[in-house]
Amino acid sequence: MKNDIAIDQAFIIIVAIISISIFLYIIYDKFFLNSKQYYCESIVSTDSFSPSCLKYYPETQTIEFNNQTEDYIENAIAGLVISCYNKNINTNNLFNVCYDVYIDENLSINSTNILYILNRYSNFNTNNLLFHYENNQLNFTPYQSIFIIYNNTNIILWQ
Repeated sequence: MKNDIAIDQAFIIIVAIISISIFLYIIYDKFFLNSKQYYCESIVSTDSFSPSCLKYYPETQTIEFNNQTEDYIENAIAGLVISCYNKNINTNNLFNVCYDVYIDENLSINSTNILYILNRYSNFNTNNLLFHYENNQLNFTPYQSIFIIYNNTNIILWQ
């Protein structure tokens, strides 16, 4: 009789531990994990972005350019801007990090050329394209990532 009571109590304790673990995981997943993602979304509006935020956007594609011309890279970035916009505009996404573009050579990519390509060869509204530079010039410096970010109908090229 005492063995049956001990087995019942052990079973109840195991079920309680599993239930509490599931409950705590749900709380963590719904509140804390999403708050970190929300933090990453909100820091863009405060004029900053952290590459550590990429872990919350596993669909982000990393693209590296080696031994390519500036024209090729500028055309490719213009295409990636359109791709990012089209993937997100008709969804309920308010924020998404689409691409992490890395240029592995000493080339400066001029943003005015990207704007020219988008205006000339597409119907993308360049008023929806925002730039954030590492420097105070109108170009992206080499050997650093350029993040292509969708943010509430705008595309941000962030370095």
